Amino acid sequence: MEFFHYVISEKKFSKRKENILQCFHHWRIEPNFYDAVMGRDLTKKQLEELTADGGILKPGAIGCVLSHLGIYQELLNSKEPCVYVFEDDAQLTEHFIKLQPVIQRFMEKQSGPTVLSLYKFHGLKKKVERLDSDVWIMQSLAGSASQAYVINREAAANLLKAQNPVRIELDAWAIYQKLGFLRLYCVSKDLVQLNDVLSKESTIEVTTDQAVSLNRREIREKHFQYWYSNLSAMRKISFHLRRLVRHIQELYYQKD
Repeated sequence: MEFFHYVISEKKFSKRKENILQCFHHWRIEPNFYDAVMGRDLTKKQLEELTADGGILKPGAIGCVLSHLGIYQELLNSKEPCVYVFEDDAQLTEHFIKLQPVIQRFMEKQSGPTVLSLYKFHGLKKKVERLDSDVWIMQSLAGSASQAYVINREAAANLLKAQNPVRIELDAWAIYQKLGFLRLYCVSKDLVQLNDVLSKESTIEVTTDQAVSLNRREIREKHFQYWYSNLSAMRKISFHLRRLVRHIQELYYQKD
């Protein structure tokens, strides 16, 4: 089977790359690797030029954002409607292989910016489309992590613009959704799993260190306000309408 995808991995061969090769070859898929931006290899000058995070992101997290943004640019350079993004601790399941064509059709019919996580988010969700007897696509009010997801062209373009320069972590899906940069969905059952050993030894994504900044929350709020201030008048109205809708959704969406 073939579908437009990238696997983010270090350029050099490693056990992580070997794991992806074995997993994908098991399903007769040739993985399309995207060389990860290694934050630790960026100079101080490069970090200053590429970021405006206010000190809340470690170099590894910055490299993670840049790697995903690079894939978004590859999507826009292509004629594809969407791209599947995997980090190199992802494990495809038989369920994913079976449902990928259905997922593709769902993504192709979306009229707005859309991100679909290939694993289940916790929190408030609503069923929107059945994929098979026990798997649904669910609209989600929040979610985090970015090991496996699908993103369409419009959402990719929005995040490329928003994160140039890099301001916050890549997987701030709830913030993006509040600002109208994307609509967020997940599946009701993990279709892509993590290699538990490799996920604990990640060399690409280093999570934000809370100790990096004592004012992390305040800085994130400034980034949010920056994005909001740059919305058009119509999009600001839409933002406030979404806030009202969200309060209603919180009453009726499932919580787990």
